[in-house]
Amino acid sequence: MMKKINHRLVSLVLLIVLLFSSVSCQSSSFDLLNDGANKFGSGKEEDNYSLKNSGALLEMLIDDFSGSYFIPSSSEMDDDDYDSFTNPDDEDPDTGNTGDTGDTGDSTADLSEVGSWKDFKRVMYDAYSKASGYVEFTLVDGYTLDLSDALQESFNELQRYDPIYVGSVKQWTHGSRGSDYKISIDYTMDVTELRRIRDETEELVDQAVAKIDADNKSDYEIVYAVNEYLCDTVYYPDSEPYAPITHTAYGALKNGEAVCEGYACAAKLILNKIGIECDIQVGFCTNGGGHAWNLVELEGQWYQMDVTWNDSSAKRTDYLLVTDDYMKKSRTWDESDYPKCAPKAYTP
Repeated sequence: MMKKINHRLVSLVLLIVLLFSSVSCQSSSFDLLNDGANKFGSGKEEDNYSLKNSGALLEMLIDDFSGSYFIPSSSEMDDDDYDSFTNPDDEDPDTGNTGDTGDTGDSTADLSEVGSWKDFKRVMYDAYSKASGYVEFTLVDGYTLDLSDALQESFNELQRYDPIYVGSVKQWTHGSRGSDYKISIDYTMDVTELRRIRDETEELVDQAVAKIDADNKSDYEIVYAVNEYLCDTVYYPDSEPYAPITHTAYGALKNGEAVCEGYACAAKLILNKIGIECDIQVGFCTNGGGHAWNLVELEGQWYQMDVTWNDSSAKRTDYLLVTDDYMKKSRTWDESDYPKCAPKAYTP
């Protein structure tokens, strides 16, 4: 009897050790990511919207889950401010660009001259990727800009391209003297903190990809799994004002809390990392509230996806790979800026 008891005790101890080792290894691999999942699991429960009829549900989604997309403001400097404004980055030498300029232009070109739309985007991307607060350039070859519109339009384009390094802009202040321009950029958080969370976001995305495990999954199954993962681990803040971090993929993946912009950025980054084309789309719901969601390409066709609304809808697939017409029941967008989607929702 004693031998049997000892054998059982030894087996039990070994089992506990193995379980502890497994949990420890998993925890060390996913420490960053689990912060968000654990916060969500301990502090929030999924609401049950299944009892609402479709009309009431749509009204609730429009009212409660729009209006959080943040649009930076823009204003002009007066002459005195223009004359006195100097580069604040001179006091902070740690502004090295760790981002990839991709198709935004030749990174070796002279960033002080702008003669095309691509040049302007390249100049702005260089500043955003460094979290710089200063831009100065000269227009050449008779090129002209409406700077207020150009700042917003280029920001929207660049954020779609790189939501890690382009974001968290609070406002622009700009001025000009002839063809010479100066732009001051204010961010929603301290730039040192901004640079830190950008670096950490890349690690969070890698960990989310590993957690989702795309091996042996079809592209549809991967998109479905990403939608499920974000619905499982992220929740929309309960009340305004929404913290700046909730507008980022970091807020979604690290803290488990995000508004539409954070959901959409996280979905794009994860799917792009896996190799599935995903874009960020912005527009306005029928109540006038700004909103962000995604476009996903499957089998050569584009489809609409709104993870934020899936997380708060009757089913998590209500806004998964649907059509333009379906989305137009609740929102509008500049259709010339985005690819046209398939005429029928995706059927697996």
